[in-house]
Amino acid sequence: MSVSDRLHASQTRRTDAVPAVRHRSRSPQGPLGAWQTQAGNRAVASAIRGGAGTAVQRAPGTAQLPATTSSAADDLRITPVTETGGTGGGTGREEGATSERQAAVDEVAAQKANVAAASLARAGAEADVWKSSGEVVESRRKAAAARGEAERLTGEAESAERGRTTSLEAAHHHTEAAGRASGDRRAAEGRARTHRETEEGKRSAANEARAREQEFTRQAEAAERERGLAAARVAEFTEKAEEARKKQQAAEARVAELTRQAEEAGREQKAAEAAAKAKAGAEDQAVEQAARAEAEAEAEGEVAKSVAKWAEQAARALRQAGDAEREARERGEEATGADASRSEAEREAEDWAETRKTAQEQAEKARDLAALRDKEADDAAKERGEAEHEAAEHQKTAAEALKQAEKARGDAETYARTATELRQQAESARALELEQAGIAAGAQRSAAGAARTRAARGTEQTGATAALAAAKAAKEAERKAADEKAAEAAKKSAEEAGKKSAAEAGGKSTAQTAGRTDEAGPADASGTGAAGTSSLRKGADHVVKGAERAVKGVGHGAKKVAAKVKPWVDGPDTAILRGSAPPGGVLRAEASKTGDTGRLHGTVLQQNAENPVNLISDATGAVNDVAALKDAAGKRHESGPASHAHRKNWVGKPLGLTTNSLMTVNDVVKITDNSIRTAKDMAGVAALGDAGGALTMTFSTLIAARDVKVLKDTRARRKELKEHFKGVVAKRDRKLQDVLDELGTAGDRLAQNSITLASAPAGADAEALRAVEEERARIEGLRQELMGHLAAARDYAVDKKKRKLRHRATNLGGNVARTAAGSLAIAAAAGAVSGGIAPAVAGGATAAALGGLAVKKAVKKGRKRYLSVREPDRYARTTLPQEGTPDPEAPAMSKDGQGGRKRDAWKEAFMVTHSIKQGKRQLRAQEIYALAAGPAVPASKNVPDDVRRETRAFLKSLKCGPEKHNQTEPEWLASLNDPEKQTEWEEAIAKQLASV
Repeated sequence: MSVSDRLHASQTRRTDAVPAVRHRSRSPQGPLGAWQTQAGNRAVASAIRGGAGTAVQRAPGTAQLPATTSSAADDLRITPVTETGGTGGGTGREEGATSERQAAVDEVAAQKANVAAASLARAGAEADVWKSSGEVVESRRKAAAARGEAERLTGEAESAERGRTTSLEAAHHHTEAAGRASGDRRAAEGRARTHRETEEGKRSAANEARAREQEFTRQAEAAERERGLAAARVAEFTEKAEEARKKQQAAEARVAELTRQAEEAGREQKAAEAAAKAKAGAEDQAVEQAARAEAEAEAEGEVAKSVAKWAEQAARALRQAGDAEREARERGEEATGADASRSEAEREAEDWAETRKTAQEQAEKARDLAALRDKEADDAAKERGEAEHEAAEHQKTAAEALKQAEKARGDAETYARTATELRQQAESARALELEQAGIAAGAQRSAAGAARTRAARGTEQTGATAALAAAKAAKEAERKAADEKAAEAAKKSAEEAGKKSAAEAGGKSTAQTAGRTDEAGPADASGTGAAGTSSLRKGADHVVKGAERAVKGVGHGAKKVAAKVKPWVDGPDTAILRGSAPPGGVLRAEASKTGDTGRLHGTVLQQNAENPVNLISDATGAVNDVAALKDAAGKRHESGPASHAHRKNWVGKPLGLTTNSLMTVNDVVKITDNSIRTAKDMAGVAALGDAGGALTMTFSTLIAARDVKVLKDTRARRKELKEHFKGVVAKRDRKLQDVLDELGTAGDRLAQNSITLASAPAGADAEALRAVEEERARIEGLRQELMGHLAAARDYAVDKKKRKLRHRATNLGGNVARTAAGSLAIAAAAGAVSGGIAPAVAGGATAAALGGLAVKKAVKKGRKRYLSVREPDRYARTTLPQEGTPDPEAPAMSKDGQGGRKRDAWKEAFMVTHSIKQGKRQLRAQEIYALAAGPAVPASKNVPDDVRRETRAFLKSLKCGPEKHNQTEPEWLASLNDPEKQTEWEEAIAKQLASV
């Protein structure tokens, strides 16, 4: 892309929201912008004139132009420089060409400084826009919050005042309630006293009634006793009367019985007499019964006795009946007397019963009266208790009311204080609102001013960039013109020198030469003489420089050969050291032990083939170290990104040269030993074995010591790198340049929205403020995307550190094992150790420690080279390259269109001399630089200042800081802001990523 195309692209990226200042026909251009535009136009015009033979020269700050302070526009005026020498004066032309070249260089430097200054001013203005717009948003937010707080506090104050009024009313109400409760308490206490007196009177009357009840009960009980006695007498007399009646009845019954018996005896007597008469009338029939006559006679006698007996009994019964009648009459008299006594006793009992009844009735009345008086006393006591309880309740109510009144008054005071404080806070909030509104207004003006400054500085940067491009074109034209003039002058000088040589060879005299000189004139003569002397001096210089170039050519050739050979021989060298040499050593030791000359001869032939490869690898390594050390010796005092490698080589390459030299000497010793074994003695020379072991121990110890230091430094560096961008997650969703371009567009919109917000009338700026907030939110998201890219670079560097720790630890173990192998080799050469111990230790430990690592690294590098061709877009650049950098050559695509051709990819995979031009490491380096570089660099134009500062801190942790580049902080920052150092910076960062 040409310069004009880039300028056009930079203008077309500007959105309509923030038009360039030169597009505003009604707005006058700033003085600096106008000067830069005029300077650019003059530079282009002078560049065009430079092609026709005129030169460009910077006005201020050079010795070729007259100093002027007439106006600011004249300070940047580019004026042509006329040749001061005559047409025939070569020296004058050379001095004029030198002046013109110097003027062009000065002009380029001046325009470059203008671009840097304008870019820094634009970046600063952009940072001010971001900062001021943030202050606007924050102040407006604080003002809105303060306004809301003031409204809230005012509402709370009003609520507190209402609470105070309510509390005062409540206090008044509670005070009145307390007064009413106190009156009610006093009334209740009076009623309680009345009821207490009533209760006491009723209790006394009840006690009197109970006393009367007890008296009447006693009388009733006495009457009852008397009635009981009377009743007992009644019962006694009744019993006696009953007994008399019973005896009378018994006597009467006896009389009746005896009468009956007498009557029965009379009837028996009569019956007996009748029977005797019947028997006597039957004597006529006794003839037949003559036999029974005596028996019947005897029976008649018995009957007579019986009749007599019954008659006696009847008489006795009659007598007894008479006695019984008399006794009955006596008992009847006794019963009549008992009945009279009983009646008298009954009447007495009735009297006592009546008396008892009367006493009981009186006692019942007294008991009822006592119960009534007790009830009345209980009622009075109840009423008294209720009155006392009511009095207590009223007292409690009064106390509670007084307490509530006091609390309400306290609440009222609290509400009053709260309302006062809230009013004060509301006033403070309103003051804060006004303050934040003022800050917001000032920030709006600052943001708008910064936005306008940003636009003006952007225009100035564009003009300065155009002027710089024009100055570079003029410089290139001057260089070409100067080269043409120098070639013409050299040609003339050569012709004059040839003529002079021919004149001297033809025997021309000095006088003739002088004559010609006189004819030419004094001025021409002096010019020709000076030109001749200069030509002779230049010829001698060319001879010396030619010799120097020849010597340098030899060294350069050796360096070039070593650089080419080393990568190719590293593979076989590693295969020998890690693969064939260890088992070969074991076989040699075993053959020496057993005296197997055939196998021993085979191992000698094996080492004759292996040692030259080792020698070439170590020797080319030593040559490369010498070349790097020589290059570093001349450049170690330089400054800039590339200078770090020279100082690093100056410090580190001596150790590498020492180890490679020792290894080379060791290879020579082994070759010598094998030559002796091959020619004369299969046992070899013990001294050479000792020397080989000592050399192995020496360079292995040196490498191990270096590994220990590297391990320590790497662990510390890894810890430091992990602290950067802490908490940010690595995320790369799209190309970094797309994010930066969108960030620039968003920045333009934010600047325009800031201007719109500042010019919006008060109260009608809500939409403009919302636009600013939305744009800031969009920019914040883009800034987070930038941090995600930085976090990805951090993770890459930390992972590289982790792998380096692992590899260095493995190397350290291998070198420790190789040191042990060297010591055992010395012992074996002296005969102290026999068998395959030393070769086994040396070969087995070293091969196990380093063989796998070497194979892994080789495969990994081959895969990277393969992918660089097969998938060229996998790690393609995501940022703008340095201006003038040619586009990378695209590989031939495969037929399926999926990437580069496989055969080309496989071919590249085995090209060990080829470095990867664009891989993951280079991509990370380019992105880190794009985020760390200054605003004058096109790729870093839209990077926010804070992101740029964080990235630069990360650069320092990557050993790309000013102390590593032999620069001061301002020089280091200036180099980061130099677009012409972009490629140098990216290469330096990539080297540091490779070494982390």
